[in-house]
Amino acid sequence: MKMEKEILKGKNLFILLSFLGVVFLGIVLLGCWYLITPRLGQLQIQLPVVVGMAFITIYLAIVALFSLIVLSAYLEKDLISAKKITVRILFPLATVIGKLLRIPQDRIRASFIEMNNSLVRSSVGLIPGDRLLLLLPHCLQSFQCPHRVTSEVRNCRHCGGCEIADLIDMCSRYGVKMSIATGGTLARRVIVETRPKAIVAVACERDLTSGIQDSYPIPVIGILNERPFGPCRDTKVDLALVEAAISFFLKAQPKPVTQSAAGEARSGEREKQWEISQHVKSHSGS
Repeated sequence: MKMEKEILKGKNLFILLSFLGVVFLGIVLLGCWYLITPRLGQLQIQLPVVVGMAFITIYLAIVALFSLIVLSAYLEKDLISAKKITVRILFPLATVIGKLLRIPQDRIRASFIEMNNSLVRSSVGLIPGDRLLLLLPHCLQSFQCPHRVTSEVRNCRHCGGCEIADLIDMCSRYGVKMSIATGGTLARRVIVETRPKAIVAVACERDLTSGIQDSYPIPVIGILNERPFGPCRDTKVDLALVEAAISFFLKAQPKPVTQSAAGEARSGEREKQWEISQHVKSHSGS
């Protein structure tokens, strides 16, 4: 059981399901050839052999293409432009096979995201900081926070109650755009308005998968959020993974924090402390 989990972790599950899909396609081609062989033999005695060779050639080409995609993902080298095939063909195929095998959809989606990330890392070059977008879900913000940041990121008071402030500081250091979306519709609108050349996206399995598909051909590195309190509330994200994704696209070290940025952070902290003191005074007075 432990060995099975090791084999099927990460992108391995997606590759296995895609492989089974390719095998199934070969069986379908063989069945089609078998069914049409009698009719072809009536037309021309050599025709079944010719059509059979054509089917074999097509299938071997599919197998070779799939093999190059797998090698590109594992080696993270651009052996073939495979993202479109992976997103448009292999993912639906793997989803169908996974349903037949009763594998949870979120496991398949998470594996697809890992596969997509590997292919992106194998093929995408340097991206300017102002053309890179960090797209975040609104559930990263503390549910109790009254300063909503979905409409304006600068509403954040840097109180430390969630990871939004850390992500804002990270984007400031790297010179990267940042946006917080409440759902897929708003996320798509943000992408249309900002027109990024690449995206680092944080979300759950379902939203990341649909986002990667909707954003094509824009390269997306997806990072799954952590949900200690369940979905869509007070979620978290591994900041190291976010920074690694940003660093990959920029191929650069973070910018030093300027005095103005540091001053703004301290000002926000002082404002938060003042609000807390006023809140305590009002309660003590009552």
